Amino acid sequence: MGNRKGHQTDINLPGREYPSAVREENLLDDPLQAVNDGPEAGDEAHERRIAWWREARLGLFIHWGPYALPAGEWNGEEVKASYSEHIMLRARIPVQAYEEMAERFNPTAFDAGRWVRTAKRAGLKYIIFTAKHHDGFAMYDSRISDYSIVRHTPFGRDPLKELAEACREEGLVFGIYYSHAMDWHDPDSQGNTWDYPGNIGAYDEVESWIHDEDKRSRFDQYLHRKSLPQVRELLTEYGKVGLMWFDCGGKLTREQGEAFLTTVHALQQDCLVNSRVWKSPLGDYANTSDNQLETRAVRRDWENIITLNDSWGYKKSDANWKRPDAIIRQIIDVVSKNGNLVINVGPTATGEWDPVSESILLEVGEWLQANGESIYGAGASPTAKPSWGRCTLKGRTLYLHIYDRPADGQLVVPGLLSRVERIYPLAGGEDLAFRRQGAQDIVVFLDDGLQIPDGKPVVLAVLCAEAVQGNPVRLLMDGPGSPPMYELGVFESEISGSALRYDTGKKNRDNLLDWSDPADFAFWNIRTSGPCTFTASLVYGCGADGGGSYRLEASAPGQTLRQKVEPTGGPYEFREFEAGILHFPDAGEYRIELHAERIEGAYLMQPRQLRLTPAAKSFI
Repeated sequence: MGNRKGHQTDINLPGREYPSAVREENLLDDPLQAVNDGPEAGDEAHERRIAWWREARLGLFIHWGPYALPAGEWNGEEVKASYSEHIMLRARIPVQAYEEMAERFNPTAFDAGRWVRTAKRAGLKYIIFTAKHHDGFAMYDSRISDYSIVRHTPFGRDPLKELAEACREEGLVFGIYYSHAMDWHDPDSQGNTWDYPGNIGAYDEVESWIHDEDKRSRFDQYLHRKSLPQVRELLTEYGKVGLMWFDCGGKLTREQGEAFLTTVHALQQDCLVNSRVWKSPLGDYANTSDNQLETRAVRRDWENIITLNDSWGYKKSDANWKRPDAIIRQIIDVVSKNGNLVINVGPTATGEWDPVSESILLEVGEWLQANGESIYGAGASPTAKPSWGRCTLKGRTLYLHIYDRPADGQLVVPGLLSRVERIYPLAGGEDLAFRRQGAQDIVVFLDDGLQIPDGKPVVLAVLCAEAVQGNPVRLLMDGPGSPPMYELGVFESEISGSALRYDTGKKNRDNLLDWSDPADFAFWNIRTSGPCTFTASLVYGCGADGGGSYRLEASAPGQTLRQKVEPTGGPYEFREFEAGILHFPDAGEYRIELHAERIEGAYLMQPRQLRLTPAAKSFI
């Protein structure tokens, strides 16, 4: 391996800080709160509501509204924001100008049946449609406000009604997105301070206005005059609704959030409500931040939401498409942690899907056609996270999702304690030979023909003779069958202390933040199957305002490594630095801790990943 100190890694991305537009968009994301417990165990009403959702696992988000017309541009210039649906806020477009633009919205190519059939072919089981986004424009026939696609545009049809009917015909669950806290068209809501200077600002915390009698009372009037009445319309005029998906609920008080939750369940008791109705612990399930690619399960039931590119609404300049294999891996990763994944499309102003969006989804659907058994109704496995992919579980069957085929063709399944009856490729093929390796692991002998086509994971089904039991502690080896490197991300670590926290988990933000207290630390639990030696390296970012020194401690005799924190050019300029050698003398379970030795700046560093290279594979 040699000394790679200061080596620029392939995970580094340009840019030291968030652009201001992205920082502000994140403030509307409702990131996960510290309070993360949900409905109490034994809540029969909740269990009845959530049953279909746990089986479905995959949904489709549709962000569509008059913002599809400008598609990210205003007055001939691109608006500097990732999300095109935020164009009214980002460009500070006056209400009158936005109304005039919306009058031209005439999506004559809209075909609800085609949308739903495409979603079904893509393997998606429920649809969430934006009935009203932050711009205040209703994408349905609202009697509460004439500012709608039916009464304000030449289109004159109700796409929400047509989608609800198409979902019923095709057997998909119909869900509705409704922006209950934010409405830039309304003079008493939040966000629009260019037309209504006395309003609550889009990025204002609740504490900044709750004691302001004028702002508080006017916002409360908006909630009872428009927001709650429109929610009642949606739940009484469109048949059975599987879920109500609220947004920016962290901008409400808990009591206001509870008013929406109560309203939904009073009208449709089996309708699910997401945690953004306020924030956890309210709601039937928790949400991650938008486009959070690195996740941690924080409640039994939780949902990850991603776009196929960067924007949610259609943006003509956004060609930053995610690959189908990346979407498939995101599906697997989320389900392996007991979550659901919702994938977004942003239709064009004519009512069509971008051909690239449709192509990606249908390619994902082809993989699900062969391998969906490992996703639908599946969940987290009690076994350890493997180095070669992920595992999901359903009943007595453990599903092995292979991202990287071991070079020697011997796949070690770590932490599987139950007796195995057979192992076979889920997409078809002969049973595979296997043997037990010690008391806790299984080795599967892969056929030469079992390869990873186009990066799309191959799935093996492991049928056990009993309920699957496992050891979840990560297995490390340094002999035959070990990978070239073990990557222990900080999102896999547990953290302790008052200030240290996980970043958003978005692209290039899968690190720890705010390491300002020397008492804070992170740790990983690991297991070895025998004596092991590794070269340890730490990947982190550090700007001019950070610095100090750190130590790595392993619960084995004499295992303490100390290193100075090196500047990398910025907190998000991630580089890899060698820390030293870690030796584990026997088979067993250990703990690796990352501590601050000394903090010399505003923060120590922003660690992203601990890398352990087996000694036999290092070129020292």
